[in-house]
Amino acid sequence: MPIPWSSNYPRFGDPSRVSDWLEKQLTLCDDDSFAQRFAASCPVLGLGFDAYRHRKLEVEGDTLLVGIRFKGGDTAKPFVDLLAWSGEPCSGWIVAIEEAFAPQAVRIRWSNESDLPWEGEVDQYVFAGPAIGTSHPSVEPARDLSWYDNFRQAFDDWQTSSSLGQEVCPSDFGELKECLNNGHIVVAAENDNFLGLAACIWQKERAFEGWSIKEEFVVPEVQGRGLGSVLQRGLMHLLPPGDLVWGTIHGTNAASQATAARCGREPVETWWFVPLGVPNK
Repeated sequence: MPIPWSSNYPRFGDPSRVSDWLEKQLTLCDDDSFAQRFAASCPVLGLGFDAYRHRKLEVEGDTLLVGIRFKGGDTAKPFVDLLAWSGEPCSGWIVAIEEAFAPQAVRIRWSNESDLPWEGEVDQYVFAGPAIGTSHPSVEPARDLSWYDNFRQAFDDWQTSSSLGQEVCPSDFGELKECLNNGHIVVAAENDNFLGLAACIWQKERAFEGWSIKEEFVVPEVQGRGLGSVLQRGLMHLLPPGDLVWGTIHGTNAASQATAARCGREPVETWWFVPLGVPNK
C-alpha cells in the first residue's frame, strides 16, 4: 500500500513537483553511489557509508523519511533532515530520530500556513512572489564579470564586520558566470565604483520552479539607502512579468527580508532547526 505522505505544500509550490522530488529522495535509501559520495565529502571517523543513506523510520504508526546532514558541511554539526512524513507530527518523532542518529538538531521545511508543532529556531525563510520590476538609471544588466573582484573584496569586508558573516557565503565566479550566461545579473555603480548586484537563474528545487535569487549584495558603504530594493526591482524588470521569483534568506537577516517584501515577495516556507533536548509543544 502506498505511503500517505503529508501534503505540507508552501504557497506558490507545485504539488506535482513535490511528488517528483519525493520519489527521487526515496531512491536515495538504496543508492550506494550517493551514500559513498556523501561519505567521502563529509567523512566521520567510524561512520560507514551506509549511515549516509536516506532512511525510512516507522514511528507510532507513521513513516518518516530522514537523512543525515552537516550544517555548512561541518562534521562537528550533524543534524537530520526530516524530508517527508505521514500522519501528524508528535513528540515521539523527535525521540525516535534522536535515538536513531544522535544528531544535534532536526531540520524541517514547514509551510507558513500553520504553526510548527515543536519549539525551533529559524534557519532560512523562502520568499516567493511574481516578477514585478521597474528600471532605474543606476542599475543596468551586467555584460561581463569585470566587477567580480570588487564584489568579493566588499563582501569579505562585510563578512568580517557583520554578525551574519559566518552564516552567509558569497556566490563564486562560476555561479555568477552561470547566471550571466543562463539567467540575469544587474549591477549598480557610481563614477565607475561598484555598489552592488543582484543575480538570478531559472531553477527547480523541491516545491518551486522559477527564477531563483542567487545573489543580492550592496557594499557596506551604501547599505541602508534602499539600493537593495532598486537592484531587485531592476533584476525583475528583465524577467517575464508574473514569472515566479523565489529564494532563501537567512532567518536573522531582517534587512534582506524587508527588501524582498518591498519587492513583492512574501515568506511562504520556513526551514526550522529543532534543537534536541528542548521541550516540545
